[in-house]
Amino acid sequence: RSVLGASETDTTTSTSSLLGPYATWEDAPASTEEFDHDNDKSVCRLPIISVEEWEAGRYWERDEPVLVQNVTDGWAAMEHWTKEELLRRYPDVRVGMGSSKDLGQTGPDDAGNKLTKTSIQDFVMNHMHDPISEKYVFDRKLNMPDGLLDDCQPYPMPTRMFAEYGEALKGFAATSGARGNTMWKDHLALTIGRDLQGLTFHRHNAAWNLVVFGSKRWILYDVDRIGGHKTRLKRMTRDVNNPIQLTSANWIRKLYHMDERMYEIRNYGHDCVQRAGEMLYVPSGWAHMVVNIGDTVAVVSERGLDAME
Repeated sequence: RSVLGASETDTTTSTSSLLGPYATWEDAPASTEEFDHDNDKSVCRLPIISVEEWEAGRYWERDEPVLVQNVTDGWAAMEHWTKEELLRRYPDVRVGMGSSKDLGQTGPDDAGNKLTKTSIQDFVMNHMHDPISEKYVFDRKLNMPDGLLDDCQPYPMPTRMFAEYGEALKGFAATSGARGNTMWKDHLALTIGRDLQGLTFHRHNAAWNLVVFGSKRWILYDVDRIGGHKTRLKRMTRDVNNPIQLTSANWIRKLYHMDERMYEIRNYGHDCVQRAGEMLYVPSGWAHMVVNIGDTVAVVSERGLDAME
């Protein structure tokens, strides 16, 4: 009896150790009470639409953010990217990890060469919940391999359009003189992070971010309101009396309710919670920051971005 008990314990311990400190994404700590909310229209003012509305309205050609629901319906990722399955199927897939605070300060595109390359298995087991290292997988220039890409079918538009008609679109762009950074391509990047992680305020080309597991709290600030007023943007995103940039979670805790910030976001921005299966579209130039609520796995596509660009 004692030998059998020891064997059972060893098996449990072995399985747990292969998954890190938590057996599932959902088992990990989540700051739901502090950061989640119900997307009341007075707070989250952006349109919340279906996939069909997203495609029929060609919202990716517009200059307003939008939250699209049920995008992962039919995705194999919903089964293949549970924590146990992701580590079983794709343990050796290479990813880039770095501090979410540094990624926000440098910008996720410029940070590519500064990220530490590792495997999904090493990150999840040894780094994801390490309180000292604070590592976050967010490497937009490292394209996902075919297996992971197949799990994301059908791609959302307009990424699906390039995947299906890429060569024709490239030819059209070449003959029309269009620049490569004006095109949506079939480059998708994987992001994995724990509770309270997320990039601080930054801006880039138009992009969509789709949560497969977990949730994200977003603060977005209108590009037209920013205009050429760099002082306004700095005053909104930083504590001018303290040059050290706060993490996204601490910005909400310490700065959001101070001065004019909440007024600005409530009138010229959005404060929204994105849940699993939903895609948030961020137009070019909009300032935004993100806070993960629990372990979060997401997919990102950005207009003009190529693998290893």
